[in-house]
Amino acid sequence: MADGNNDNDSSTTSPGLGMKLTIAGIKKKFPSVKNISTELLSTLMKSCLKSSSAVSEGNEKLLILDSRPNEEYIIGHIPGARRVDYEADLDTLMSAVPELQSAPEDKVTVVCYCSVGYRSSVVAQKISGYIKTKGLQESGNIKVFNLEGSIFKWANENRPMVDNKDRKTIFTHPYNVVFGKLLRKELRKTALEEDSKI
Repeated sequence: MADGNNDNDSSTTSPGLGMKLTIAGIKKKFPSVKNISTELLSTLMKSCLKSSSAVSEGNEKLLILDSRPNEEYIIGHIPGARRVDYEADLDTLMSAVPELQSAPEDKVTVVCYCSVGYRSSVVAQKISGYIKTKGLQESGNIKVFNLEGSIFKWANENRPMVDNKDRKTIFTHPYNVVFGKLLRKELRKTALEEDSKI
């Protein structure tokens, strides 16, 4: 399931050199964290039925975790994603994902993302460590991934996103000026504009 890259997919935009270098740097910093491609996550989402913050099909669940601050999440996020705090201590983080408190009977795939992948790699590493410490990986029912390129790559590829009111959007928060350059200019938005029309 990891690293399901398909650079020949003409429906998406290939990441630029800056994004490729960023992804490579994050993989080097977090060598134990497994990555999943945007293409594979999109395929998994399409094959499952949505159910609030978990997407499920039969006895398999896809849990998508957004590890950005709320002000970034409300601008645009992957449909069905649940926001978690990447800086939270382990107990607080794990309380946000009760599905992982004990060995699940069903298979659970956890996909963490942020802007480019650093914060989500921290979350994926914490969750993987918790699962290992608690002996939950022995069943093989939990797989944890970082989304390669995270929401910037996802948005640059014109994949679906929603805002805080669950409305379709093309926008995402650019995080900061430096990393925002990895996001196409027309997709950047730093503040939520409330509807002014009645």
